[in-house]
Amino acid sequence: MDNLRRLGVFGGSFNPIHFGHLRVAEEVCEELKLDQVIFIPTFIPPHKDVSLLVPFEHRYNMLGLAIGGHPKFAVSDIEAQLGGVSYTVRTLNSLIRMYEGVDIFFLIGSDAFLEIDSWWHYKEIFNLASIVIMIRPGASRENISSFISDRLKLDYYWIGNKKCFEHPLWRPIKLVSVTLLDISASKIREFVSLGRSIRFLVPEAVREYIICNRLYV
Repeated sequence: MDNLRRLGVFGGSFNPIHFGHLRVAEEVCEELKLDQVIFIPTFIPPHKDVSLLVPFEHRYNMLGLAIGGHPKFAVSDIEAQLGGVSYTVRTLNSLIRMYEGVDIFFLIGSDAFLEIDSWWHYKEIFNLASIVIMIRPGASRENISSFISDRLKLDYYWIGNKKCFEHPLWRPIKLVSVTLLDISASKIREFVSLGRSIRFLVPEAVREYIICNRLYV
């Protein structure tokens, strides 16, 4: 993309991609005025049962179908290219080399963020990208604030009505409220295995891909 300055990075297993993923990416992109959001499917996730994953190729293809035509969404196979276990630190370092001079915003759900201190070399992540914590309705901002201040040892400050966090050596951490769509990939997989409809849970092209390739049956 020409004149790329603010790049959102949204990683996950996307097993499969669904409207919940797409909607929060849309809202963060708009809220933070990002030039692009790259969806990055995990190759080998370090914290999930790989036996539940369909092959990377299928998850990558479904992402491409899901975002097709969106002017600010893209999909990358960078973690497949890197090979091995998919560690966020490795991915971000590679992206920084690819997009020199671009500000990178790492999108993460609030639940996952509360486990970030269990990630491989997690402190390095805060040096590499601005962290964007996507908070769904009902999620406790107090829990996130306590985690950041007590476990990560950060202080906060206010910009307007937004609480922001800072560390002398880290990039900014941002909290963004997003719309809750009560859709989960695990429920979609369950519905497929039971022969139930997943229409309106995933984009139609993704639904057809799942059916044609007999995924999750």
